[in-house]
Amino acid sequence: MIAKKLIMTALLLSLGTNVYSKDLRQDIDDKLVKCKTSAVSTMETTDCYVSATDSWEAELNKQYKLLLQDQPKEIQASLRNAQRAWVKYKESYINAMRDFYSQERGSIWGIVMSESKMNVTRDKAIDLYRLRNSTNMSGEEE
Repeated sequence: MIAKKLIMTALLLSLGTNVYSKDLRQDIDDKLVKCKTSAVSTMETTDCYVSATDSWEAELNKQYKLLLQDQPKEIQASLRNAQRAWVKYKESYINAMRDFYSQERGSIWGIVMSESKMNVTRDKAIDLYRLRNSTNMSGEEE
């Protein structure tokens, strides 16, 4: 019985944070779709992803700074250490993806790589946003 209550509580809490993340910087994704639609070459499509990745990187940095804001020093240190470890992981993972996709033939794989790289950054920005808002029980965005 207690386990069911805990599961239901966790489920309800996760639903609230999923709502937050759906709309986080939807404008970046919308701009990407518009850019890809008007692109007439592989290079232009890749440039669309580079631009979106830069925007998500800026959003990631914004969410990280907001997360650190008003936190006690020990929590800031813990978050900083975790973020530094994630940056190392990201760089290693992106290099591994680049190696993986470079085995394939065709220009499409450069686009796939660019999208994959963007998604790594986008997902982390959303994760930081979710973490920052996970203790906000009012349901209002901060």
